[in-house]
Amino acid sequence: MSFKGKGAGKGLICALAGALTVLIILILGFGGFRGFGRAAKFAAVMRIIDTQFVGDYDLDAAADAALAMAVDTIDDDWSYYMDADSYDAYQDRSANLYQGIGVTIRTDGTGEGFVIEITNKDGPADRAGLVAGDTILAVDGVSVAGGAVEDLRALIQADYGKDALVTVRHADGTEEDVAVSCEAIYTDPVSYELLEGHIGYVRIANFHQGAGERSVAAVEELLEQGADSFVFDVRNNPGGQVSEMVTILDRLLPEGELFIQTDRHGREQAEKSDAVCVELPMAVVVNSESYSAAEFFAAALRDYDWAKIAGQPTTGKARSQVTYSLWDGSAVHISRYSYLTPDRRDLYEEGGLEPDAAAELSQEEQTLYAAGRLSPADDPQVQAAVGLLDA
Repeated sequence: MSFKGKGAGKGLICALAGALTVLIILILGFGGFRGFGRAAKFAAVMRIIDTQFVGDYDLDAAADAALAMAVDTIDDDWSYYMDADSYDAYQDRSANLYQGIGVTIRTDGTGEGFVIEITNKDGPADRAGLVAGDTILAVDGVSVAGGAVEDLRALIQADYGKDALVTVRHADGTEEDVAVSCEAIYTDPVSYELLEGHIGYVRIANFHQGAGERSVAAVEELLEQGADSFVFDVRNNPGGQVSEMVTILDRLLPEGELFIQTDRHGREQAEKSDAVCVELPMAVVVNSESYSAAEFFAAALRDYDWAKIAGQPTTGKARSQVTYSLWDGSAVHISRYSYLTPDRRDLYEEGGLEPDAAAELSQEEQTLYAAGRLSPADDPQVQAAVGLLDA
């Protein structure tokens, strides 16, 4: 809740309470009595705003902006402050949940709307009777003509927790308004299939909650189907949780160190693999959007000489983050550890991974891949990875 206006006493009390909490933290562990001055100055500025400013203001917004800027000043791309709403969305993403109605869409080619390609089975759209081929024209009376996918998503997510009134045109040309519940929907981060030549293809969209077990299950299923080699696809994978990445690496790699991280004092902690492994030819597909755990996954397999890499260079990240939740539902996501590959290489210092076989996608192919409509047989980067299996 926000409190606006001059003389917003309750808001000032909240702000001062927050400042007092910051003060205690600073004194006890983050700067000693130097922290007292910083916290006292923050409280003084908030009080001046509250008692002297002639216009309207939002204390919560001011505090959020100040905290966000405080984290920004440490100049780390991977550290940031999240207000309560942002943290809620972050927690959903980390659980492989998203807010929506359970459809996969594409533009209709005319700019009038978005065609539904897939409805999630038993999802909100499916339950409401929407089917593939329906075109979404408006949400809550707001036309989506000429808009981007992000615009449509924002309109639908504004109805999170209630029904969105979706105007659709059916394949027969008739139009109707359909009430569709906007909910938190689980998305499976792993998909897989057995390609020609007994190649197991596993696409890992992220390493958020459940991705490790789902990846292991995909490998086991493909082995049962007769896979005698594997291609792992971590393109556009933003990373996720170290534990999820370690779960699949432990299944693939032989006994040894998997992941070494160090704190600000130089203390090391290593995650290790047991002797159970998969001894088959492997390749990993990466691109410039393969971040964090995704590029580390590829690096670890290559360090063990277990796989080669195809695609495009990655960005190079060598820090892992911890999220600290705060009393008001907000949080700070901050780089707490540096990490090294099994061969103790720093991916940041190396500037990322260079593929063994370079390959790119055209703009059209990138669009198809992002929509899940580029088949491995027509994917130049996957085919480059296949070519590495016998190299």
